[in-house]
Amino acid sequence: MLVEETSLDAPHLRALDTAAAAVFAPLDLGATLEAVLGVFVPCYAEGAYVTLLDDRGEGWVAAVRHRDPVREAALLGQVGRRTRTVAGAPMTLALTVGDQNLGAIHLCLASRAPAFPPGVLSLLHAIASRSALALRNARRFERERSVALAFQHAALVSDLPLLDGYRFSAMYQAGHAEALVGGDWYDAFMLQDGRIVVSIGDVVGSGLSAAIAMVDVRQVIRGVAQVHPDPAVMLEAADRTLRAQHPERFVTAFVAVIDRVTQHCAFANAGHPAPRIRLQDGTVLPTHGRGFPLGLDFDQRIDVHHVVLEAGSVLVLFTDGLIESTRDVTEGERRLEHALRALRPLETEDIAQQIYHDVLQGESDDDVAILAISVVAAPPVRRWRFDPMWDDVAHRVHREVYAELAGAELTPDALSDVDVVLSEVMGNLVRHAPGVAEVILERRAGRSVLHVLDKGPGFEFSPRLPADLFSEFGRGLFLISCLSHDFTVERRPGAGSHARIIF
Repeated sequence: MLVEETSLDAPHLRALDTAAAAVFAPLDLGATLEAVLGVFVPCYAEGAYVTLLDDRGEGWVAAVRHRDPVREAALLGQVGRRTRTVAGAPMTLALTVGDQNLGAIHLCLASRAPAFPPGVLSLLHAIASRSALALRNARRFERERSVALAFQHAALVSDLPLLDGYRFSAMYQAGHAEALVGGDWYDAFMLQDGRIVVSIGDVVGSGLSAAIAMVDVRQVIRGVAQVHPDPAVMLEAADRTLRAQHPERFVTAFVAVIDRVTQHCAFANAGHPAPRIRLQDGTVLPTHGRGFPLGLDFDQRIDVHHVVLEAGSVLVLFTDGLIESTRDVTEGERRLEHALRALRPLETEDIAQQIYHDVLQGESDDDVAILAISVVAAPPVRRWRFDPMWDDVAHRVHREVYAELAGAELTPDALSDVDVVLSEVMGNLVRHAPGVAEVILERRAGRSVLHVLDKGPGFEFSPRLPADLFSEFGRGLFLISCLSHDFTVERRPGAGSHARIIF
């Protein structure tokens, strides 16, 4: 018990308990200051001021209050002013915690007010001691929240991809009733071959440590995507990283890889609220797959699902704060689907903000992140569909693709490499890919991407020589990887392979 409390009788102790409950109720500094002033004015003083010391020991007026609104309005101009004392405040109560001096509460008493009896003086000092503890906690909270917010905003992407035929919209809003900043994130970036990787997630917990875990998980997803853009592989890598570096954390996450050329979207979900797809006619569909959050102490199989994002559709990713703000998930999902059905994608400048406004209809208690990808149109490309078994047709496609790339301002050496690559591509199709094949040439600033889609047995490619250097198998693929800027092959859903060659 504090020294000031030893002389308090039962009524004063009850008053102290009431005051302590009031000043410790809020978390942020501004609300705590208002609560402290509300304890003293008008019950014990006509007016009150709080001065706080900064890290250099310089005082400044943090808050004022007076029972007379006119005088309070006149004195508000002193807030922020550098000073240790305030004129007209004859009584000062120190704000100290141990040997740490935080500042003081200055009371403005009525001109003819009698002196406080000893019991009330002890009560005022005891309230000041409680207020000092509350203010110290609030300042610590403000600093950690400020650092966590700055850390989180720095980690979120500031520039979403700018692509013909696609529109990206995103927003993040920290919750107003959270004890600390959470670990929500969204991300969207483009790979060298033109595919788009999008992710969204939520770290269980709050504060700076949650924000750090969020950044680690997001960066693992980014890094793995550059090497192996498979949604399951990305989430599995993030899961291992989380368990190794943040064993106390769980994370829900959703990752998708979108191929603009084929309009194909591959995605995987680890315990995250299912994103929605709004079709052009207004129909709203949930994505499949849920899984378990990352970071649990067991290995789980993460399944990859596939969907086609046709022109006019919108893929909407979000964190649980969007649908759980009313503490009724069913109602939140109903609001979301209603907002998506009423959405006019082509007429809405910021889809994410519009969804936030329509669903929450005000401020949210929880953190909310939203990422919306609107498919306006497929990119313009050259396409060739043919059966590789007909040599003359394969040779014609070879010549036409070469002619298209010859107009891409490639050097003679580069064109020579292109010719060899096309020969290897056509040879592989003839030998290993029965049925109709499709070759797609996508031209973008500074590079061209050749897509080769077949209906063969399907395979994946790692750019390295075969173990048997005299083997014919694998040599052509390795040659393609050496003569192109980048070369990847992945299995298509169903059957066949999709090769991407970047020049």
